[in-house]
Amino acid sequence: MKIGAFRVDYFESSENQDPFAFGFYIRGEVNSQAGYSIDAKMQLYSGWLMIRSQRLLPHLKAVYVDIDSLDKLERPAYVQLKHDLYEGLFRQLFIFEESALIGCEKAEDDLRQLAETIEGFELLVCRNGECVPFRLS
Repeated sequence: MKIGAFRVDYFESSENQDPFAFGFYIRGEVNSQAGYSIDAKMQLYSGWLMIRSQRLLPHLKAVYVDIDSLDKLERPAYVQLKHDLYEGLFRQLFIFEESALIGCEKAEDDLRQLAETIEGFELLVCRNGECVPFRLS
């Protein structure tokens, strides 16, 4: 995927509300030598393995991938992710690497504003091989 590329994939949706439903967000930047985002590919594969190993696939509602910089808040998959959180598709969001959404004040402010607007969601990150809650300060 090239800079500015994005992808959103939805998985089987039932009419019943799943309290364990979650989305998986990936963001990477293009490595100039490779011509594509090695980081996004690693996040996708590693995150997918983590989700499978924890037997969470039945609860995965969507995967969102953006290839762009963190400070660009109008990334298409990120915009769709915010819409889906607002619509209540899920209330948990998994990121394999914190750098997908954390590390830029502008981006963190946007997440806090989203959490306030929808009255909260749980952000899960991978640390030492486990999914753990991340608290936005």
